[in-house]
Amino acid sequence: MKTKKTRILNQTPTPATNQKINKFWNFVNKDDESAELQLFGEISSEDSWWNEDSVTYRDFIADLNALGDKKNINVVIQSSGGDVFAANAIYNALNLNKATITGTIIGICASAATIILMACDKRRIAKNAILIAHNPSISLWGSYTSEDLLELAGRTDRVKKSIVTAYMERLDKTEEEINQIMDVESWYVGQEAVDAGFCDEVIETGFQDNAFSNKFSVNGVPCSFKNYLETVVPDNIRKKVQALSITPPKESGTFSNKNVQKGSNNMGEESTKNTAPVITDAAHLRSAYPEFVNQIVTDAVNTERERLKAIDEIASGIPDDVLNKAKYGEPISAADLALAQMKANNKAGQQTLNNIVADLTDSGAAAVGSTPNAGTSEEDDKKAESEAKVNNFASFLGKDKRRGAK
Repeated sequence: MKTKKTRILNQTPTPATNQKINKFWNFVNKDDESAELQLFGEISSEDSWWNEDSVTYRDFIADLNALGDKKNINVVIQSSGGDVFAANAIYNALNLNKATITGTIIGICASAATIILMACDKRRIAKNAILIAHNPSISLWGSYTSEDLLELAGRTDRVKKSIVTAYMERLDKTEEEINQIMDVESWYVGQEAVDAGFCDEVIETGFQDNAFSNKFSVNGVPCSFKNYLETVVPDNIRKKVQALSITPPKESGTFSNKNVQKGSNNMGEESTKNTAPVITDAAHLRSAYPEFVNQIVTDAVNTERERLKAIDEIASGIPDDVLNKAKYGEPISAADLALAQMKANNKAGQQTLNNIVADLTDSGAAAVGSTPNAGTSEEDDKKAESEAKVNNFASFLGKDKRRGAK
């Protein structure tokens, strides 16, 4: 029976190579208080895989311990990932170290390498560097039954859980949100990694002490990054990076939509993070959103025209000064104007009646009663009858409680 070998990976595809596998790290002892750790290449598993020359994380931990007590360790990352178990072991080793760990992504930090980044107290990324987060995969060699494959699928899910746990320690996101980020294979360039919470800041220039020109020293050997994209990076990744090279400036303004950028499988797609110009006054608003402002103006003009038209329709009997005040001085609606005029008319009518009663009372007509007919003419009788009606009306008004006390 064939030996079954499995290896759970979390890394981006890399070109096949027959070269000898060397250490993917290099420790540089700067001084008594600080050291630098350079992580370059694939993170190797505990067991030798394709040959006997693989150097594993056990050697890494031995080199880390050999540094002794350091106050600061700067971790420079240029790795497309590798073995999850090895990355978890390095993550825990850095977490247990007493030094302040600063992680700096200079080119790519993908897959399992992002686990190591989460162990850093401070996480930095070059403005054109890339961070990739996605689900782990499993490599198989041998013959497997369906039950074997189902069991391996369950193991892979548990491995993903370990990655999510490391992410949740540093990202201000729920487990569901992190799972979604990994499910869609999320790519972040520079500032996008900061926006997503994977990094704390973007490094513009001068982020590497031992960098000179376009070279880095790895294991004491200068390595040139000239034409790196053209000669080392696979075609599919190079095209995605080049498609992202032109990005609009990020600005904040009055109108903004701060959505969380979770990356995309299609790196040519425009970022879902919306940007908006800075709005400081009406002129800027009109310049930035002319159609929006014109629509507001049109609606306002139409509304005012309808208000003036409605006032004109009820203007009959309303004094001009009242109309002008309602239209232009202290603008009100036609309905409010009509109600105000009704109240004014009622008050004026009430005052007129009060004046009539006062005049009748002052003249003494209300106190004069009717006298029996003593042979007066018919004309005198009608006059007396009219005066009696007026007197009764005045007396009635004076007693009418609805008009209020005088």
